[in-house]
Amino acid sequence: MGASTSTAVTGRAGRVLASPRARRAIAKFGLNARSLRGSGPGGRIVEADALAAATTNRAGSAPTGVPVASLGGGVSIMRRSIAQRTAESFATIPHFYVRAEVDITDLVALRAQWLEEIESRHGVRITITDFLLRAQALALREFPAANAVWQHNNLARYANADVGVVVGLPDGLLIPVLRRADLLTLVELARERTRLVDLCRSGKVSSEQMQGGASSLSNLGPTRADEFAAVIAPHQSSMLAVGRAAPRPYVVNGAPAVRTTMRLCLSMDHRVLDGAPAAEFLGLIVQRLEQPRSLLT
Repeated sequence: MGASTSTAVTGRAGRVLASPRARRAIAKFGLNARSLRGSGPGGRIVEADALAAATTNRAGSAPTGVPVASLGGGVSIMRRSIAQRTAESFATIPHFYVRAEVDITDLVALRAQWLEEIESRHGVRITITDFLLRAQALALREFPAANAVWQHNNLARYANADVGVVVGLPDGLLIPVLRRADLLTLVELARERTRLVDLCRSGKVSSEQMQGGASSLSNLGPTRADEFAAVIAPHQSSMLAVGRAAPRPYVVNGAPAVRTTMRLCLSMDHRVLDGAPAAEFLGLIVQRLEQPRSLLT
């Protein structure tokens, strides 16, 4: 049975449970309190939940897209929301990290071989991010213990392999979720990823589209970052952080060689998985990436 994605928790007389600061933010931005999902104890709405909804709610007082209104000191609504939510996540989720280097030489060659044909036939451009998302989704399906979150002092397992993808914006980031990502073909996944990224950049993504899933991907491949560790998104249990692809020394069949590799770092909630199973989950992702033809179907 999947984890709950219900909206605000209500108390006696149907009153929405929210902190005083959250209620002020709800009133300021004209939000519907009953549509919000609380991240506080017992599902209580905290200020960060209201601020996050304000950045994506077109009906609210906050501007759409990248907010320009500030809450004082030149800090935007989105920046303050990210600051509060990541601080709460890091303070309440016991993070630990598992790292691996993956040889993607064959994956890069396969993408180059099929890129033009796929783009001309389907009108979508396959990226390394799409391969990563598909490998992550399939690993979640193969290893269901990782497709769970810690909720109300218990484990809640998701029935579907939904995967979030971090979208960088000039003033912060958003994490829309690809639903049933394990059931999508590579082309379908790339098309849905493109659609969600466009919604984020145009300010039209909804708060519902950023809820759910146990795991997300943060890919800094286009940058000069070789490796990094990411903070797990609120309400999730893992985040896969990926650095740039580059030629590096690598041992192949016992002999040194130069291969195109990427360095992966899995941030994991220790309440959901311990070290050995987390390493097994990461190993399934690595295995898929090193056998890229398995990702085409």
